[in-house]
Amino acid sequence: MPDSAVGSRTSLDLLQGVRSRLQQASRGDIAAIWSDLQEVEVLEQLSAEWGDALRAEFTVIESIPGCAQRTRTLVRSVERLVEENRSRQIRAQMAQLEQQISVVTSLSAELDVPPAVVPAPCLAQLHVPSGYRVNARGVFRVRPTEEGEISETVIAPAPIFLSRRSHDVLTGESKREVVWHGASGWCSRVVDRRTIMDARKIIELTDFDAPINSNVTSAVVAYLADFEAENAHRLPATLSSSRMGWLPDGSFLLHDRHYTQDESVGYALTPPPGHEKAASGWCASGEWEKWQEAVELVKDYPYMMVSIYASCAAPLLEVLGVQGFVLDFSGETSGGKTTALRLAASVWGKAADTYPTAIYGWDATKVWIERTAGFLHNLPLILDETKRAKHPSVVRDVIYDFVQGQGRGRGSVDGTRQTHSWRSILISSGEGAATSFSQDAGTRARVISLRGKPLGNDAVVGGQISEDVQTILARHHGHLGRMVVEYLVSNQQNYETFIEVFRKTRDHYAKSAGNAVARRQSSHMAVLEVAASIAHSLGLPRPDVDPFMCLIESAERAGRDADRPLAAMQDVVSWCAVNQTKFWGRHNKRSDNTTVAPHNGWAGAWPGSTNWSEVGLTSTELRRILRTHEYDFSEIVDRWVERKWLRVGGSRTTRPLRIDGMQVRCYCLRRDVVEMLIED
Repeated sequence: MPDSAVGSRTSLDLLQGVRSRLQQASRGDIAAIWSDLQEVEVLEQLSAEWGDALRAEFTVIESIPGCAQRTRTLVRSVERLVEENRSRQIRAQMAQLEQQISVVTSLSAELDVPPAVVPAPCLAQLHVPSGYRVNARGVFRVRPTEEGEISETVIAPAPIFLSRRSHDVLTGESKREVVWHGASGWCSRVVDRRTIMDARKIIELTDFDAPINSNVTSAVVAYLADFEAENAHRLPATLSSSRMGWLPDGSFLLHDRHYTQDESVGYALTPPPGHEKAASGWCASGEWEKWQEAVELVKDYPYMMVSIYASCAAPLLEVLGVQGFVLDFSGETSGGKTTALRLAASVWGKAADTYPTAIYGWDATKVWIERTAGFLHNLPLILDETKRAKHPSVVRDVIYDFVQGQGRGRGSVDGTRQTHSWRSILISSGEGAATSFSQDAGTRARVISLRGKPLGNDAVVGGQISEDVQTILARHHGHLGRMVVEYLVSNQQNYETFIEVFRKTRDHYAKSAGNAVARRQSSHMAVLEVAASIAHSLGLPRPDVDPFMCLIESAERAGRDADRPLAAMQDVVSWCAVNQTKFWGRHNKRSDNTTVAPHNGWAGAWPGSTNWSEVGLTSTELRRILRTHEYDFSEIVDRWVERKWLRVGGSRTTRPLRIDGMQVRCYCLRRDVVEMLIED
């Protein structure tokens, strides 16, 4: 069949002509007629015009004798060609659509994000990954369909993307900043990279209004992974720290500023969960000169100035290599204790009751206090009112852990949790001294205890000053601490000079100390004096009264309070004096001269005659008395033996005494010791 014939006739005309010829042909001519239909040009025309009319015509041809098998074979060939042509067209259409989908678009072309959330240059260089569409309506997965259209699958009902990557110089962890549009507007949050790569972890962002739910977590994780891959070289890279304070390179990080000598290196603060908002309480506000006016009102009240010195001294501990300690204000209410703490807090940030603030309460849990101390690291931890603690043991444990400078090791489902550490100063207040919550003499040496009213005994004058100071601090705060840090960072070459001045000052206080505790506290006072010198050189008003005299008195008093063996003997002797009838020899008798035995048994032996030489206590009773007052039995008895306050029996610390006809081994307190303490 000539090509011209094929091109000038439709496929239906062609088949009708073939059918007519087959109906008239002899059996020997059928093969030749069919060969014309199997030419390439004919098959392509049939496939191009394939439809119901051609299929009906082939059905008629199939009924012609000798044509059934040939018809079926030809129809299959044509249908195969039709399918191949259709697939080729679909592939071409999909390739065109995919090319259209893969066109890179900038986020800035689709989203209007405030520069405060994501800087405009950063937003302009971030691209939507191929296969996705991001706009104000949300995030969509786009794919071409066989029908030649583009289908959209909702990944998130609001836009969400990554804007920054950071590396924590302390933990080595990689972090990402996630940005999304929530119910309250645009939000951002720095999270561990694992959070955005784990469908089980990313759901946690729903607590902060992220457009995620359990049905789409896997899809969101896949999208963010593709977004990160597309923008790996575009995401701004920064160094970060999960805490404030001194960093390994000698710089100092606060919530709103990084102090460094190398301006080319910047750090971002990435607070751990729960401390994001708390960090904003450590910001500056108002005017430095106005804050100085508040100090002018209290500069002649020594306790108030000491609170400022202690707050300034916190970052100085790391420079001097000195362990942390506690500054405690105790006394009656309405004496200015809380005002002293607020003045200390105002050195660094907001000093108010409303959150966020730089002053906290003792009603927090031990774990929260530990984590906050680790987050602040080299900034003062300020806790108000010990009576608000959930249990007295909280105060005791916090003081002990704080002066150690390290939190307790804890496990987690992933292994061992990070142990928090710090080197700082705890500034506390309460009606009772913080040392009263612990019987440990070593802890007492770490606590500077200032008792009394920081604003004096005149309640009217003190109350008015307190109100005036707090009014100023509410608007003006956070300046002096930043000035101290800037001074320390910019004078790193003079650190050896600072250390030498500290050592000389410490030695001066140590030589004049009257006891071991006062000598140990000499380093604390030296730190405060160095901090005071720096603060005054920066413009802190100078007092007319020397605040350090009260610190010397406090150290001497702490030495007396820290003599635990003496305190224990005083408590035991007092108990014996009040409970004399529980001792054999001073017991009660009935009218018939029979003995009245104590209900709980004999406490020991104490002769009623005037020439007695000792007071004997049974081991059970002495242990009970010491345990009641929270003393360590073995340690106290050993110290008593060393001071020769006990009459011992040879190599043993007890002696046999006769009680109600029986020999009982007792701890025997010497008469001269007992009488000395009773007279005191």
